[in-house]
Amino acid sequence: MSESNSLSCLVVDEHPVVRQGVGALLKEGFEEIELLQAPTAEAAIDNANGLAPDVILIDPRTKAPGETEATLTELAQRLGSPVVVYTADGGARQLSDALKAGVKGYVRKDSPPEDLIRAIRAALAGDFYIDPALSSTIVLEEGERTLTARQRQILQMLANGMQTDAVARDLGLSTETVRTHTKRILAKLDADTRTQAVAIGIRNGMIE
Repeated sequence: MSESNSLSCLVVDEHPVVRQGVGALLKEGFEEIELLQAPTAEAAIDNANGLAPDVILIDPRTKAPGETEATLTELAQRLGSPVVVYTADGGARQLSDALKAGVKGYVRKDSPPEDLIRAIRAALAGDFYIDPALSSTIVLEEGERTLTARQRQILQMLANGMQTDAVARDLGLSTETVRTHTKRILAKLDADTRTQAVAIGIRNGMIE
């Protein structure tokens, strides 16, 4: 894994100009960048033996409905790298498919560069980041509503009256990562507020 000031990133996008532009954006957050490129996920998978990126940045927009999840899953497994989706598509279906595939981040291309940097840093740390503008578009199926151990931990801390910055300090996470976890918790529990999420968690025995 790269140190915090360096990054090896595979950028998967059909447009060469976009791939080069991503490298320029990443320079705002990383002093040293090794930029690997592929026009499609299939091309990246075909050359998987020669690639070892810290993170994969991909725009899966050319995928038909239903194909996104399978493609992203195979890409992550074959290269052994966390995946961050960087796309112009803010639609609920692609976002849902990406989350099912286990991506570590989802950021729109029209978002501030800082959001992309945060998503990549979260992926490198084993956490995940969803573009704040997309939190309201998260679509979950019934089987996806179970909270992870980390989410239960954060919900319990919220139930104990802790604020986001305090939770972040206690867990050694960034405040943005905690906010992302919180949004995911609210979406899973179909709650509008943290207070409502806590009430649902207590009622269903998820927390005390």
